[in-house]
Amino acid sequence: MTNPAANLIADFRATADEIESLLAPSGCTTIAAHNWIVIDDFAPMTFILTPEGDKHCATCTGHGRAHKVNRFTQHDAERLAEACSARAAFWADAAREEAATLRHHIATLEAASAA
Repeated sequence: MTNPAANLIADFRATADEIESLLAPSGCTTIAAHNWIVIDDFAPMTFILTPEGDKHCATCTGHGRAHKVNRFTQHDAERLAEACSARAAFWADAAREEAATLRHHIATLEAASAA
């Protein structure tokens, strides 16, 4: 029989490690212009972008991880956030927050499993 808490801990740890490895300094730098994401009360939001003339229409398709959702310029993220009753955030700040939350959940689950 599998232990659901152990599976959650392993999943959370793998995701937190993935996020932290992406946030670690490296020889490669990403230009910060297109590094803003949109976050609502639940999680970072994903979008499908479809061309409409010389512009694009963004349609929300759900939620994802901060390091994997669509990235926009700050201006575009703020416009989308306003339209979606959400907020714009720099992806790295949101990813750090997400990794910290996952580490907190890991500690809580490990403490509950030990009791």
